[in-house]
Amino acid sequence: MSPFVRVAVAVIASYGAGFIGYLFVDAQVSSWYASLTKPALTPSDSTFIFVWLVLYGMMAAALAIVWTKKPPAKHAEGWVRFFFVQLLFNASYTMFFFGFHAVLIAFVDLLFLGLVVLSLMASAAEIDRRVVYLLTPYFLWILFAAYLTLGIWWLN
Repeated sequence: MSPFVRVAVAVIASYGAGFIGYLFVDAQVSSWYASLTKPALTPSDSTFIFVWLVLYGMMAAALAIVWTKKPPAKHAEGWVRFFFVQLLFNASYTMFFFGFHAVLIAFVDLLFLGLVVLSLMASAAEIDRRVVYLLTPYFLWILFAAYLTLGIWWLN
């Protein structure tokens, strides 16, 4: 697979995870979410959209760096597979929280997602330090999302 195709797949897969999660969101999500008691520091809906657009771009860049590195790192192939696993957890969170309104399951999903992303960051340090920098905001946002999700579960 050419480097150009790998970069294109990285972008499509990263943003595609968000899109796939969104496919499971029900039509009444706005009224359901608005009715919830939310913890302090809950950002506006437009902030969520902006942050996720930026984070998906950074995730795509991280994947592209690892996947197109010459010469490839020893464990790059496994890292790429693991990256796609975290995309499944990412899409699942949206499906559980906004689609099924299963807030506690969404929180557990975030715990696994955080562990996977932390593992990706640790192993990426050996491949290319830029990947760690690109994934750090994503990991921090996962922690913040876990706080919000647990807060919503607790308050409702």
